[in-house]
Amino acid sequence: MPRTASFVVYSAEELVEKYRQITRFRPTLGIIFSSVALDIPALVAAIQPEGIPVFGCSTAGEILAGGGDAPFNDMSAVCCFLDIDPALFCIARFERNGDSSFALGERVGVWGSGRFSRPAFLIAIAGLKNDGEAVMRGITHAAGKHVPIFGGMAGDDGHLEDTLVFTGDGVSHDGVVALAFDADTVEVAGIASSGWVGIGAEMTVTSSEGNTVYTIDNRPTTEVFREYLDVSDRDLLQMGINFPLQIRRPDGTMVLRTFLSGDFSKGSLTFAGSVPQGSRVRFSSSFGYQTIEQAIREMRAFHRVHPHASLLLLFSCIARYRVAGMQAADEVLSASLLWNAPLVGFFTYGEIGCNPDGTCDFHNETLSLVLISLRD
Repeated sequence: MPRTASFVVYSAEELVEKYRQITRFRPTLGIIFSSVALDIPALVAAIQPEGIPVFGCSTAGEILAGGGDAPFNDMSAVCCFLDIDPALFCIARFERNGDSSFALGERVGVWGSGRFSRPAFLIAIAGLKNDGEAVMRGITHAAGKHVPIFGGMAGDDGHLEDTLVFTGDGVSHDGVVALAFDADTVEVAGIASSGWVGIGAEMTVTSSEGNTVYTIDNRPTTEVFREYLDVSDRDLLQMGINFPLQIRRPDGTMVLRTFLSGDFSKGSLTFAGSVPQGSRVRFSSSFGYQTIEQAIREMRAFHRVHPHASLLLLFSCIARYRVAGMQAADEVLSASLLWNAPLVGFFTYGEIGCNPDGTCDFHNETLSLVLISLRD
């Protein structure tokens, strides 16, 4: 099993200091989730001389469990370093460069499939207009429908202004950082839990393109949200993340979508994932602690099937923290205790995780827990 060292830092200098205190093993892989309050390019520059591959992104809050302290952090960076065999993984950063989100994902899928016959992907997506679902669909189009994909959309402490992803040699404000594992040797499994419920009457998306919705029931989307939430344009972006749209797909399944940006001159909102024209939608909300209890029940059931892990990664929607407050720590600590493994993660603007049927999907308002271990 790979060895790990996890810790919280508040500056580039502290990152280097704590990294050099790792003496039990020589790290081969770093995972860093950082607040935009830190100088992220400085973090990258500080770790670059160590020559270690890094998978990283900006956050809407940082998560670290297993050290005995409270699991949530602000204006920090949570770091995990492993000594996994370098032949079992690879990392790359992909700039969007004007491509569609689907084409961006396709490039990731081609890259990962070229490295391993059976890849498993961890990805982080930057940019408030990137379509997380389209990125996923691009990966599966290139790498196979049932390829494991987990991860999240980068955050920026709730400002909804600028997010970024990074590797050990640079950053991107509109691209993807991907970590591909050899799934023949490394097991990457996970579970996604939401608990949000639909409220109110269904409506119809009457005009949309990709993840941008122009009208709902032939009314400007901003007007529909502003009326429902009873807020001004100024407060709409901050409030909206707590009241996502529940979309009923043609096959009867439900998925949640949160908007991340808007064009008030056009009355449109751009969501974290695709919202097809003609979709039947309604608002949704959470009942606080019931949402947390549901996640804990589902994690316990998942643990009975997957009882072992070397490392846990957690991609959790910032709205879960906003709605449940510190009670949200219960689901994080439950996961850490169930698997008795270190856990690092961050609060996201969108999550990628497993549906009950084992296929991966793009979510909002969801907890996506990922287990990483070596196969026997």
